[in-house]
Parts: sequence; C-alpha cells; structure tokens
Amino acid sequence: MNPNKKNGENKMLESLKKKTLLGNLWCIIVLGIVTAALGVVFGSGIVKLLAGPAYFDPLDDHEDILSLQGQYITMDVDTLIDYYAETVRSESGKRDEVSAREYIMPINTPDATIYIGLEVPASKIDDAEAVVDDTARMLDDEDGSYEWDGSYVTVRGTLKRMDDETKQLWEDYFIDAGFSYDDIGLEDGCTFLPLVLTDDEIDGSDTFVLGFMGIVILLVLALLIWFVVRSLTGGFQKQIRNYIKASDDPQATEQALDRFYEDTMQDGKVRMSRSWLMYDKGGNSWVLAGDDVVWAYQYTVRHKAYGILTVRKELMVRVFGAKEKRACHDIYVRNEDEAQEILQQMARTYPDALIGYDKDIERKYRANPAAFHQAVITARHAPAAPAAEPTEPAQEPESKPLYT
Repeated sequence: MNPNKKNGENKMLESLKKKTLLGNLWCIIVLGIVTAALGVVFGSGIVKLLAGPAYFDPLDDHEDILSLQGQYITMDVDTLIDYYAETVRSESGKRDEVSAREYIMPINTPDATIYIGLEVPASKIDDAEAVVDDTARMLDDEDGSYEWDGSYVTVRGTLKRMDDETKQLWEDYFIDAGFSYDDIGLEDGCTFLPLVLTDDEIDGSDTFVLGFMGIVILLVLALLIWFVVRSLTGGFQKQIRNYIKASDDPQATEQALDRFYEDTMQDGKVRMSRSWLMYDKGGNSWVLAGDDVVWAYQYTVRHKAYGILTVRKELMVRVFGAKEKRACHDIYVRNEDEAQEILQQMARTYPDALIGYDKDIERKYRANPAAFHQAVITARHAPAAPAAEPTEPAQEPESKPLYT
C-alpha cells in the first residue's frame, strides 16, 4: 500500500489538484459573478420566455386588468381604435421610417370597457391598420350590415406601465379628444389606463435578446461547472494520471513520482531529475519519465495583427516523448534566456535526448518516435572509431549550433 496516499489520492496529485483549484479560483469567481449578474438582469424574462405566453382575449370580461402587469401574454387583436404615438427612425440622407406604432386597444370588464396601449413593430403596422379600418366600419355601422372582414394582428409580450414620455402622449390624445384627467390613470373608475403591451418584448427586453442571453448564461454556467468539477476532481491532471496508468507498474510509478515531487526542488515551473521531468503549471501540468525525454527545442509563436505586424511573441520549450499518442508537451517561458537555460539543463540531465531543431530531425521523429530515440541512444553509446592517419592537414568542421 502506498503510504503517501491520502483518501485514495497520492500526495503529489492531491497537491497539484489544490494548486490548480487555487489558480482557477479567480476564474471561477468571475464566472460566478457574471452568471449571477446576467441572471438578475435577464433571469425573470428568460423564465417567462421558456414558459411561453398565456392566451388573453381582450373582449372577454376581465375582473382586474392591473393584475396582468408583468405577465407574458399573447392575443389575437381584432379591435383597435386609433394610434396615439409612433416611433420614427431618422437617418441622415434617408427618408424617415416608422419603426413602431402604439394603438388604443379596448378591453372588456364586467362594468365597462377600458382602454390600454398596444405597441407593434413596423412589420405588423399594416395588419394593425387593417384592424383599425375594420373597427371604424363597425363603429360607423348604423343599419346592422357590418361583417368582420377577418382582419387581426397577433401580438405577444408583457403588460407594463407607460414611461413618462409615452404617458404624456397618451394623456394628450385623450385630453384633445375632450376627456378629463379624471378619466386617465390607474385609479378605480379611470377609463384610459396608462398601460402598454409591447409586441415581442418581455420585461422591457426584446425576446430575441432574451433568447440570446439565455444561451449566453447557459454557456457561462456550463463553463463555470466545468472549471469547478475539473478542479475538484483533478481533471486538469489527466495527462499525469494517464501516464501513471500506462506504466508497467502504476503503483511503483506513483510512489516514485511522490518521492520525486517531495525531493526535487522546483526551478520556476520545472522539476527535473535523471528519472523524471515535470512541468508544474496548473491545468497545463505534465510529466515524463527521464528515459522518455526524446527531443526538445525552443519554439516561438508570433501573434500578428492583420497577418502582417507581429504584436506579441509567445516562447516555449517543446518536449517530445515516445510513449504517448500526444507526445508533444510545452513549457511556457518568459524569454529566450529562460528557454536556453532549460534546454541546457535538459542536455545535462537527459544525455540520451536530442536538443535542437532541424527538419530532418522532425521527419525522423514523426516517422517513428521510439525507433528515432533508440537510434540516437545507439549512436551516442557506440564506441568511437579509430582515427585514420591524416594525409593532409585536418580542417576544422563546420560547427552547428546545439540550441535553436
């Protein structure tokens, strides 16, 4: 039994898991705050959108129209009196366009007919105007010959109080029509209630926006859960777990890694011994056995603006093994000096690893990593051939840099 195990987890993996959780804590907090903020602003509207609208018939007798405020409702409106306001979009050099129009809609109650506002977008104005024309024919009918022509406009949204600007236009319309202020308001006995139902709007937000924000909240919440679960379960140490599992003796490998982790000083983000190489950096942590370090070199990623100007360089040391399917691992560094320092230390620690880059090395490695590594080992351990008698003065061979 492994004495370093704690609650089924070896000491090294438990330490890495805690460090990763602490490292991800800021991200978890930010995602939590974003999710909560979006939920406060859009949550109620999204819930109503998902639940769907309740059907409402304005010509049925309704006891308390004020109780409908904030509810998401849908209706087929076939009676409209007139419009009292419209929203005009004005652009320089273009003809002004009406983007929305607000109509007077009657609602029946047991005692009397009351009136509220109904706002429809430009796409439904033609249907609404047809309803207004049909309603005018009904009101002007004196001989009983009126028949409904089938005009109606379907709307869905939430009923809310008018803002100050809309309320002023509402009042002006009815005062000009000869009514008194006593007829306008939310008090008992008022005929014209300053309430408006805006099509495709819930709690002041467009239904499309609510649907989009619902998707955003789900994505942010899923990312938050993913971070929390992976941090708590050690999912960010998957490479290390799989590497231990794939070894010939996982228990012995686990114990050896625990000893290595405890006994080896960490130089920056790297722990190095003849037996093991570890990159200890949160979710990017990985480990390789010393005899599995096959090849390493400095690698630079240039981030460009518009594909031309380099705005940022990202440097790393790329390390390749032979025992894994994904055999390439990266050590991120601040600058070239740090990269070269790591490569020099690797050259001293892993004498059978090849340090440096050229295309021929990459071609041979890609063809067969294990065979490539064995060929390097064989070549380095082969006895040197006896030198031949020189027939002419020896020339200095062209030197080739070890590190790139």
